[in-house]
Amino acid sequence: MQSNKWSTAALYGLLLALVTVIHSLITVVFEPPLAINIILWAVKFGGSLWVLYYFMKEYAKPFENFTHKEGFRFGFLVTVFSSIICASFAFIQITVIFPDLMATQMETVMNAMQSSNPESLEAFEKIQGILPQLIFVFSLVYYIIFGAIASAIIANYTKKGDIFADNAQGQI
Repeated sequence: MQSNKWSTAALYGLLLALVTVIHSLITVVFEPPLAINIILWAVKFGGSLWVLYYFMKEYAKPFENFTHKEGFRFGFLVTVFSSIICASFAFIQITVIFPDLMATQMETVMNAMQSSNPESLEAFEKIQGILPQLIFVFSLVYYIIFGAIASAIIANYTKKGDIFADNAQGQI
């Protein structure tokens, strides 16, 4: 059952990551106005939570008893796989797919910093070379923390069965 749990979580993590990847591609390629961007973000946020809930509920179906702990563990496993994919995509997006976009944004930030705070410009130039790696690490941490919180909350709605059934029969 363990290998099935891991392979199922990996597949679900890939599918969950597609929500974020598609959202990212749409916002970068089409550059929608702010109002549409907010709507797309809300759809991504709600869609990600609903997809995670659906996957956790599907995984719990064959079990007679499915505790909060089991739900959290599976949901967290799914979100870890999804986090790795999403953070990797963010890294690839800014280094390979759209490097010009990153260069343009960096230039804009540096011009703004030059006029407002010239001392911080030197520090920013030092980290510019490792910025893609920093974005990968911070994205990974952010997605994992968010996934842990979402899994903990959603696990409440995926648990099933009577956890006291064995104890009640043993005492009668």
